[in-house]
Amino acid sequence: MPIPSPNASTFLKIQRASLTIGAAADFLIAAILLLAPGVIANILQLPLPGETLPAESLCLWLIGVLLFMASGIYLLAAYDPMAYAGNVLVAIAGRAAVGCILLVAAAGADDPRGLAVLGAVDLGFSVVHTLCWRSTRHLRSQLL
Repeated sequence: MPIPSPNASTFLKIQRASLTIGAAADFLIAAILLLAPGVIANILQLPLPGETLPAESLCLWLIGVLLFMASGIYLLAAYDPMAYAGNVLVAIAGRAAVGCILLVAAAGADDPRGLAVLGAVDLGFSVVHTLCWRSTRHLRSQLL
């Protein structure tokens, strides 16, 4: 196997770092959603679990669990982006979709700051993951 060029190696390191940071952010938000949902509920102006109908009260807890799962997927990709290339694509698409949804929600919110920041961060992660993905694609083709 040829030795990767410095550019590809650099992008691989950036990709690992951005996936690790994304996983840590998801893990932190998930922990807050499950252990102290009032913090996120206040920022995003959402009802707290138990304050509304049972179906609505589960939303924050379910999102928390799903974010824990996403953080695990991102950590696998951060560990070895080549072996877990599919997870990188999931991260790219998922971050882009969530970022767009949050920005659309922010546009209609009374206080859009929390939603807008989260949306921009998710879109930013998607862009970084995409740039690194594109910059290391020749490495993946060498592995096949």
